[in-house]
Amino acid sequence: MSEEMWTELEKVDILCDRLNLSYEEARRALLRSNGDVIQALADCEREKALEDGTVGKMWNGTKNRFNKLWQTQVKLKHNDRTVFSISAPLGIAIGYMVWKRPTLRVLGLAGAAMAAVQNYELELESMMDDNEFEPYYHASYPMNFHENEAGLQ
Repeated sequence: MSEEMWTELEKVDILCDRLNLSYEEARRALLRSNGDVIQALADCEREKALEDGTVGKMWNGTKNRFNKLWQTQVKLKHNDRTVFSISAPLGIAIGYMVWKRPTLRVLGLAGAAMAAVQNYELELESMMDDNEFEPYYHASYPMNFHENEAGLQ
């Protein structure tokens, strides 16, 4: 059967079967290729190669790190009792705004010093297990330097 005679559903089915795509992904791929099945197949394979390559692994690692950050809490504790708890991204934003203003910076540093004297503690608590977090790069060789290799005599 020639490509002109294929119905839209048959084209979507071909993409779904060959590339294991959902119907929505296959439909979008066909729209991007103006209904050309072969072009859609080539584009999807190229995108999959990018996702499986170094750039895709780095991007997925970055997404995992952001997910871990969003699921982290900053807690202010005194005598093992939580006094104040805030999400890490919000804590970073507030810390940045305080640090940018000189008067607030001084007050923040004075408050931090007083909290340390009064035995207050800052604790970071992740809601995500460490085994759920996959770094995008693993060293496959030991990173030891000898004095001669580093140029030190």
